[in-house]
Amino acid sequence: MLKKYKVGVWNRGPSTKVGGITIPGVLTLTKTIDCDMQPYSAELLLKNYGYNIEVTKRFFIDDISGIKIGTILMYGAEKHEVKKIIAWDYFEVMTFETVAT
Repeated sequence: MLKKYKVGVWNRGPSTKVGGITIPGVLTLTKTIDCDMQPYSAELLLKNYGYNIEVTKRFFIDDISGIKIGTILMYGAEKHEVKKIIAWDYFEVMTFETVAT
């Protein structure tokens, strides 16, 4: 049986330019989803799918509306940036864990 996690889906708003400097948009919570989360690695991603991307976790998600490359998935203090999405009857969302700010 898959373990269920409640994960926050965060997306960055539009960036703005001020005096030639780009200021990134603010992260805002889009929704909360139920999913399964497992450790994963760049080596496994390369072996299983042929993609050479640095990843640390894999999320199994039924509905990825609002989730795209660059979306942040937050679980407690863990912050995971979406790096790759693989579609099956469900979605495998490959992420890289970053420092929560």
